[in-house]
Amino acid sequence: MAAITGTKKAALLLMAMDPHSASELLKVVKPAAATDIATEMAYLNSSGSQEAEEFSHDVVKEFSTLLSGNDQDWGLGFVKQMLDDALGMERSAKAFEEVKIRLDHRDPFAPICGTNLYELAAALEGEPTQVISLVLAELSAKESASLLGMMDDDQRNDIIRGMAGATNVSVEAKVRVAKVIQQRLCELRADGQAAGGNAQEAQMRKISVLLRGLPLETRSGMLESIKQQNEETGAMVTKMMVLWEDLPIIESRALQEALRQADPQKLAMAMVNADQKTADKIKQNMSESGRNMLYEESLLITSAKKKEIDEAREILLDDLRELNEAGMLDFETEEV
Repeated sequence: MAAITGTKKAALLLMAMDPHSASELLKVVKPAAATDIATEMAYLNSSGSQEAEEFSHDVVKEFSTLLSGNDQDWGLGFVKQMLDDALGMERSAKAFEEVKIRLDHRDPFAPICGTNLYELAAALEGEPTQVISLVLAELSAKESASLLGMMDDDQRNDIIRGMAGATNVSVEAKVRVAKVIQQRLCELRADGQAAGGNAQEAQMRKISVLLRGLPLETRSGMLESIKQQNEETGAMVTKMMVLWEDLPIIESRALQEALRQADPQKLAMAMVNADQKTADKIKQNMSESGRNMLYEESLLITSAKKKEIDEAREILLDDLRELNEAGMLDFETEEV
């Protein structure tokens, strides 16, 4: 383990205290040193577990929690309060701005690392390849590999080439890119809160469509990774790979296999209020006898509740999802 600098030792010590106690100790050092220590504290808080030296950070944090009875927040709010008490409001404001500038330049992408991958994928959508390459180059290997898997083959190759040259990018350029992506993430979260579940579902649908176009082995590995993080999210993504609206673009062979197993009564119920394109696709992939049975069953339906229609459609979709999980379902286009 690398030796811990005096500044970092001081930062670790202050992080074991409440803001008021920390500020009392900080009053005995010069303002420039106080800014150095405050920057180190903010960096340690934002850098996650990526540094080998953070073992010491964790030990101090655990000790602090035992003493105080709660988990102390050591973010910028802690730093701001500590500087206010130690330096006074006027000097504190200048020092705090300097802390934020130094923090941005020291690790511009720290706030992005560890971000929910679905959110980050949405934030990167539409960005130039150079921007995506730079962001992925700053993430962990696991995070960048997961995001790469969501790109199409041509884009993926360009991004990998871009990542190789990301080491030559200036700090100033990294800061600008990081701020743009952070702003996109804030906007997406705000939109999601305003729109409620609809925005989240739309986002997961995008991820599902991206995943279903990947080779089976790659897709299965990524789905397993998602399920390990959140079982419910993984199940939702898997389900959203095949929806009723996808029927017109499912290739015929797999659809024929699912329709051969379908109960004519349930299938007739599923087709109630179906759009013409979907109805035609289903009938075109049934035998003549199957179409006749479907027609006879449809005549027996005098009324249908939405719940009954949805349940009948899910029966057919579940069969298609099983084929998809086995790598036996192909789509004529990825448009949704």
